[in-house]
Amino acid sequence: MREHATFRIGLAVAAGAVLAGCANSAPSASAPASPSVTAPSATAPSVAAPSATASSAAAPSATALPTITKTVNPPREPTDNLPSTGWVGGMVTRGGKGPCYGLIADDGTRYALYSTDGVELTKGERVKVKLEPSMLRIYCGPGALMTMLEVERIK
Repeated sequence: MREHATFRIGLAVAAGAVLAGCANSAPSASAPASPSVTAPSATAPSVAAPSATASSAAAPSATALPTITKTVNPPREPTDNLPSTGWVGGMVTRGGKGPCYGLIADDGTRYALYSTDGVELTKGERVKVKLEPSMLRIYCGPGALMTMLEVERIK
């Protein structure tokens, strides 16, 4: 019994999709008929042309798709904004012997630090670290992934 209900639902969905496709492709009553179908009339072509252009300008073409335009010149500023490098002061949020650490800088930036030096950092400790962008794509926790080159403890 369950198989029959599933089959009927699938059949109803398919029929609805076919009908929706037919409804979109059917000509509407307000759209002007194509010139090859209509009989020749006694009116001048200049009289019929304004009504045809007015109706086509009001309704956007269904086949017109948006396009991507290329820029003439390259961007003036870098498009891959890397975190700043150099010395950053802050508080350790994830410590241990590494290789991954956590740091919140004094400006509020959260860093995920990577270092293979085996430095032991304690959570809550204030440090100043020298950073550079990491070439590795690993997960060391939340924050901007950076490589920690040097560490100085702040007292």
